[in-house]
Amino acid sequence: MKKRILILLGILIIGGAAGGVCWKLGFFGQEQESGETAYVTEISQITGDVAGIANRYAGVVEPQKTEEVELENGRKVKTVKVKTGEEVKQGQLLFEYDLTSIQEDLEETQLDLDRLKNEAASLSEQIATLEKEKKQAEKDDQLSYTIEIETNKMNLKKNEYSQKSKQAEITKLQNTMGNTEVRSPIDGVIQKIDTTKLTTDDSGMDDMDQDMSYSDTGMTGESSQNAFITILSTGAYRIKGTVNEMNVGSIIEGEPVIIRSRVDENQVWKGTMGSVDRESTNSQSSSNAWGMMDASGDSQTSSTTYPFYVELQSSEGLMLGQHVYIEPDEGQEEKKEGLWISEFYIVDADTNSPYVWAADKDKRLVKKSVILGQYDETLGEYEIVEGLTKKDCIAYPSQLYEEGMKTTTNSAAATDFTALEMENTGNGDEGAQPAEAPVEEIPADDGSAEIPETVSEEISADDIPAEEVTEEESISSDMGSGMEDSMVEMVPDTSLPENEVLVPAGDE
Repeated sequence: MKKRILILLGILIIGGAAGGVCWKLGFFGQEQESGETAYVTEISQITGDVAGIANRYAGVVEPQKTEEVELENGRKVKTVKVKTGEEVKQGQLLFEYDLTSIQEDLEETQLDLDRLKNEAASLSEQIATLEKEKKQAEKDDQLSYTIEIETNKMNLKKNEYSQKSKQAEITKLQNTMGNTEVRSPIDGVIQKIDTTKLTTDDSGMDDMDQDMSYSDTGMTGESSQNAFITILSTGAYRIKGTVNEMNVGSIIEGEPVIIRSRVDENQVWKGTMGSVDRESTNSQSSSNAWGMMDASGDSQTSSTTYPFYVELQSSEGLMLGQHVYIEPDEGQEEKKEGLWISEFYIVDADTNSPYVWAADKDKRLVKKSVILGQYDETLGEYEIVEGLTKKDCIAYPSQLYEEGMKTTTNSAAATDFTALEMENTGNGDEGAQPAEAPVEEIPADDGSAEIPETVSEEISADDIPAEEVTEEESISSDMGSGMEDSMVEMVPDTSLPENEVLVPAGDE
């Protein structure tokens, strides 16, 4: 009896030691004590970050139309009535021409016309006198009279043409006398006044800026060299954005878009995406004509940018030159009642037991069942009828999650499960390869093994004792079930030392 008690105590001591070793090595409670940590996010943060889901492009408000007012040839400006940056209405006075120069031109032209009329009268008198003298001249002098008469007639024709030209010029100048004011053709903002076209110092331009350029907003305002005043239209704005060659394919003409203020995320306008102007390229690097230099100055990562335009449904509240965001309109501005989360967070959504990976009160990962309601196909969101609140923290699903795993809201402290999944699937190229079956190690033949005289003897499976058939032989027999008969040819090891030859018995 005493001996049995000692044996039992020994067994208990050995078992306890083994259990301690297993606990130390992590065989027990391995899920709870795993070093891997899942990253979770509060649902209120996920649902509040709708704007970050869509692609965004930077844009700037610019006018739909640009008007360029030119000076008439030969006319001088007397007074300019507007300044750079000033808003003007259609019909508002921009500048006045100097009447002094027009009056001088009119008087000079009138004198030229009077001179031409006197010249024409003199030519007519000469022609009449020559024709009279020709009738009384000798035959030998008839030719010279004829030539002189025809020359005067030709000069008279030229004179009549010059008179008509001068008369037209006088009419134009007279009309100009009553048209000395130039007014704005549109409602807009004065972008530029080219003072280099002024020829007098008393033009009233002393307090005006020479140029105003929206180069910082993308509206460089490239105007004609003949333009004196450039006006940007107001009231009908459009949005100009830029896209690079890497994502130019994401711009879809006719797609509804949302224009969002960069100052107030809740201030939005609606519009329609226009086409990309592939003919107008831009580069922000002067040293690289083909692309935009990145911040590091590496020309190998540069790309060409192209402008595109957005037509607005209404531009009320927008300011010329205002910077905005452009994003596709996917219904993100529609406020829905209840709790909605992306379908990517829900596991087995198409079954009767959908769930999400969530953090419990002890910050451990658990499968939390949810009851789903409606489904939004546009945004890919499910309504959560029961099972979650906005205060719950959930994780993006992974096949490597285990219940009881630690969680964290700090992405830097979380385990990169995406990288682990790629490692387990062969870096994403192929599925995990099955482990190779262990190869039974066969001792090397040292030449001491006895070589049988014949190796072609067939042995029936019935001749092998049942207790001597190993598990491996049984598996081999099953794999060879495709053989026509149930006989198995057993071939013993025939490996021989090098340079040794089998000789059949009886042929010595």
